[in-house]
Amino acid sequence: MPECYQEPDDARKSVSAAPAPSPAESRQTAAVSLRGLTQRFRSNSGAYTAVQNIDLDVRPGCFLSLVGPSGCGKSTVLNVVAGLMTPSEGTVEVFGEPLRGVNRRASYMFQQDALLPWKTVLENVLLGLTFQNRDGAEAHELGRVWVRRVGLSGFEHAYPHQLSGGMRRRVAMAQSWIVNPGLVLMDEPFGALDVHTRQRMEGEVLDLWAGSGNTVLFITHDLEEAIALSDEVAVMSAGPASRIVARHHIDLARPRNLLDIKTEPRFGELYRTIWSDLREEVLKSYARDRE
Repeated sequence: MPECYQEPDDARKSVSAAPAPSPAESRQTAAVSLRGLTQRFRSNSGAYTAVQNIDLDVRPGCFLSLVGPSGCGKSTVLNVVAGLMTPSEGTVEVFGEPLRGVNRRASYMFQQDALLPWKTVLENVLLGLTFQNRDGAEAHELGRVWVRRVGLSGFEHAYPHQLSGGMRRRVAMAQSWIVNPGLVLMDEPFGALDVHTRQRMEGEVLDLWAGSGNTVLFITHDLEEAIALSDEVAVMSAGPASRIVARHHIDLARPRNLLDIKTEPRFGELYRTIWSDLREEVLKSYARDRE
């Protein structure tokens, strides 16, 4: 599995203690590179700065999670990387190329699935290929392979309203990964699921990602989920004008047994270290909400 960065001599330390890659190295290797990213929104009450001066590099093949208090701008960052928003300031590069318009190198798995209710499971899975004008027998066979891969054999002709929440999430995963995008953006994709279904889906995401070469940028409110899945966790500050305040290397061995990983001593150490950064920002968010 590719490393997200050079490890420090003491591999137990936060990535903030690791030597940062040079700007030239970052430009050459980053799947996503953000420089000075600032996003403002205007309303009748004036301008609101959601995120400010964010610098972030994500190397190809890595799984990076963004965590932070509610409303800190995590989804804003993802929307900018997806090309759904133009930054107010700063630059976005994807695999070394400036991002202009919609990010054609990325697929996006939203908080709520975007399945078309009038299409079957197989037809929904094939949508990404259809948008790429890949609509022949080979594409349909690939769609069937992905339906099987996410555990939905026998449901190819079912409609979304006939599926459970977990099954709908599986369709959305296949829809996102079938196009082999290089970059998968996931915005709290399992937040609405019960704890057992969520854990199964997390395991399935890791199975899909392992060996795929795809880079994952994952948004979650759940720090345990972030640690269990990721190579690196970046902590965002309380908003407004949120920024990245810490980055932590997750040095848990892969492949990971998600059923037992939370009982590992190192998991607890990582949780306490990262929570000390996140807790401070959560308290700031609470204080601002009371103002």
